[in-house]
Amino acid sequence: MSIKSLLASLLLISAASAQLSGSVGPTTPLSSKQSLICNVLNYGGQVGSSDIGPAIQKAFDECVTTKAGATLYVPAGNYNMQTWVTLKDGRGWAFRLDGFITRTSTSGGNMIAIQSANDFEFYSANSAGGIQGAGYQCRNAGPRLIRIVQSTNFSVHDLILVDSPEFHLVIEAGSSGEVYNMAIRGANIGGSDGVDVWGTNHWIHDVEVTNRDECVTVKSPASNILVERIWCNQSGGSAIGSLSDGTAIQNIQYRNVYTNGGNQAFMIKSNHGSGYVRSVTFENFISHDTAYGLNIDQYWSSQTPGSGAGVALSDITFSNWDGNVSDGVARPPIQLICADGAPCTGINLNNVNMWSKTDKAVVKCESAYGSGVSCIKSGSGGAYAKVTQTISRPGGYSTPTTMAGDLASGFATNAAIPTP
Repeated sequence: MSIKSLLASLLLISAASAQLSGSVGPTTPLSSKQSLICNVLNYGGQVGSSDIGPAIQKAFDECVTTKAGATLYVPAGNYNMQTWVTLKDGRGWAFRLDGFITRTSTSGGNMIAIQSANDFEFYSANSAGGIQGAGYQCRNAGPRLIRIVQSTNFSVHDLILVDSPEFHLVIEAGSSGEVYNMAIRGANIGGSDGVDVWGTNHWIHDVEVTNRDECVTVKSPASNILVERIWCNQSGGSAIGSLSDGTAIQNIQYRNVYTNGGNQAFMIKSNHGSGYVRSVTFENFISHDTAYGLNIDQYWSSQTPGSGAGVALSDITFSNWDGNVSDGVARPPIQLICADGAPCTGINLNNVNMWSKTDKAVVKCESAYGSGVSCIKSGSGGAYAKVTQTISRPGGYSTPTTMAGDLASGFATNAAIPTP
């Protein structure tokens, strides 16, 4: 490796090291994965295919698995797909998706599942490759688009994911993954998650999500996850949850998150349950015209209650927030509703300036201990009943800045969503 390349690598690691426990992404360069090109057109596929799935599976089984350093290649063009694929146990390989695939089967599962991969890269070289899920045809009754399962040292980048019948991208467990430069467009409806991630030492960054459910969400179990430079554009907003029995989440950081419209700037959500969420920071948030703002809800009614007394939240810091909600009396810009059976401790708000477009607002706290909002109690202790307080406009609040690409509304649930 040259000195220039080494310095670039060190700078990249340094920039992303905040909550990560080590390096992320493939362990060998992409160039080393091009010694063998496994083109699906040589395995029964063709541009315009009515089902490119079997060709993808065959190219993987007969070509990629024969040699480390191979690239599974779907050339530019349009393809339909009705047979889902599971690409398992690959080492030192890449999936180059320059073509655009449209779902045509309503089977459940995952259109493309990458399982137990190591030193793997899934990308588009022309930044035009991806998947159209056409979810409006089988809403919540079809597949997820991409699922990375129990994989290590991988990256997913420069792909377009549109209108999944359910979730768009799922990072299931595994370690040392990186997701970046993704454009995700879902419908204005629940069950359309952008990125769901759990596992250890993952970095999610530079992603835009439009949908009406989670933008980028950490689920349990998870540790050492860094999420940054996220644009939730008419999205449901980001979250940690839903949390229930046996939750184990720690060392998580979200920073530089921008949210336009949607359900919340950020939400930690559970309903009873057990376990913990600890050592979490949320830094540099801008949001405007969301329903909720900063929201901890441990009695979230949309979730079936767990069997425990509550998930214990501790050492959670919110710093440098500027945002407003649509109606700060109907839905508070700051709400900290903690489990009576497991009161929150160390919930600290620093320079958090959340307000309401109606110029009237309340804040709510229950069984929450920490600092930075009038309704919270200091120190630690037992449960206390919900406290609702009317607040004045924060002195540090300013009308949140906006971005030129902000959408005025989400995409329809009963019509095709355009590909960006």
